[in-house]
Amino acid sequence: MSKTKIVYVCNNCGHESLKWIGKCPACGLWNSFEEKKLDLKVGIFDKQNYDSLPVFITDISENLSELMKTGINELDRVLGGGISDTAVTLVAGDPGIGKSTLLLQMAGKLVHKQVSVIYITGEESPSQIKGRAQRLKLSHCRIPILVETNLENIIYQIEKIQSKVVIIDSIQSIYSSDITGAPGNISQVRECSFHLMRLAKVKRFALFLIGHITKEGSIAGPKLLEHMVDVVIYFEGDSFHQYRILRSLKNRYGRTNEIGLFIMEMEGLKEIDNPSRLFLSGKDKIPIGTSVICSFEGSRPILVEVQALVSRSNYGVPQRTVSGIDQPRLALLLAILEKHCHIHFGLNDVFIKVVGGLKLNDPGIDLGIAMAIYSSYINKPLAQNSVYIGEIGLNGDVRPVSQTDRRVNEAVKLGFTKIFLPISSITNTKNGNRYSIKAKLNPLDHITELIPSKNKG
Repeated sequence: MSKTKIVYVCNNCGHESLKWIGKCPACGLWNSFEEKKLDLKVGIFDKQNYDSLPVFITDISENLSELMKTGINELDRVLGGGISDTAVTLVAGDPGIGKSTLLLQMAGKLVHKQVSVIYITGEESPSQIKGRAQRLKLSHCRIPILVETNLENIIYQIEKIQSKVVIIDSIQSIYSSDITGAPGNISQVRECSFHLMRLAKVKRFALFLIGHITKEGSIAGPKLLEHMVDVVIYFEGDSFHQYRILRSLKNRYGRTNEIGLFIMEMEGLKEIDNPSRLFLSGKDKIPIGTSVICSFEGSRPILVEVQALVSRSNYGVPQRTVSGIDQPRLALLLAILEKHCHIHFGLNDVFIKVVGGLKLNDPGIDLGIAMAIYSSYINKPLAQNSVYIGEIGLNGDVRPVSQTDRRVNEAVKLGFTKIFLPISSITNTKNGNRYSIKAKLNPLDHITELIPSKNKG
């Protein structure tokens, strides 16, 4: 026997309420609740139909399948080495950033390796996909294309073809006849994703779901969707730069925050073998207000230029503008410079920009940002061929960061001869030859060793 229960669900975040309310308490959106009927089965628990029993972890067999290489090294890096059997991957990003292009390129590489693939789209016509394939020089690849939005028909075709890799473009365009609401509705996205993921686990195929990004910058649909899938990767970049960054925010098979770098060209996405050269200007003389930092993203060190501009403020309240780092980090570094170096920014605007549009969260870039600000403040360039590595504490001490040896080696490989780093990164090393002897190491204990406290604004 069953009974019907009525709940109200927010079509933005999936929050449920027993009654209709105007403003969602979870996401703050107004007039977002929709009525949903739930059929609840009520009956007696049948022990005979419940055959799932706990097992000891020592009795579980290690049937680990070999990772399937996509043929795109940067994508394999983000996925954790390749495509894992039964893995469900959510690929998200802004419209037009290259999600469909990347997965179509991946499909072409897999078909070339005799791997069965099916590309299911609910947003484009076959002629549009054919045009993209010609641009990517994949028109000769026999990639099965299915234009369908009905979930039941998609499941039927997947079971019929029995492909090893299934691509859904996009999950917001899929709908089920058994669920009320239009495609993209919170209930449709959640239920369709659940059925496809369950099918992937049972039929043992890899599933790629393309997800849209809302204007707030999050994946359209319930937050639960990110928790259900195995891998969540974001495409970062903008229309003003050619490069694209593929970043893994969740990965049950590899590192989180791993990144893959691409350049968008007419022939599609091209891999970047040496990312550090992409974010360095290559000039012989470093400009005023510029420093070179080494950020560690995922499993790779990347050298990036940071630009700072300190100018006289024309307004009552000085401006603090950043691009590529968090606003609170700039406020913290300015407070440290004022407290320990006696440099006052109360009458100055301060602007910080990470060259190339990269977004960095690594604490090891603090020293480089502070030196760029100091260079612009005194209107003199920093030492040539210098790289700055280190986190700055609240009391002005230069603190060690992770993977210092790999950062140093990356800087030396690109021809930098002066490396400023925390003194503890050297004194705590048992093997003194860990770093390359081609570079001069400048150990620091306090920020005042680089920025004398006698400089007063």
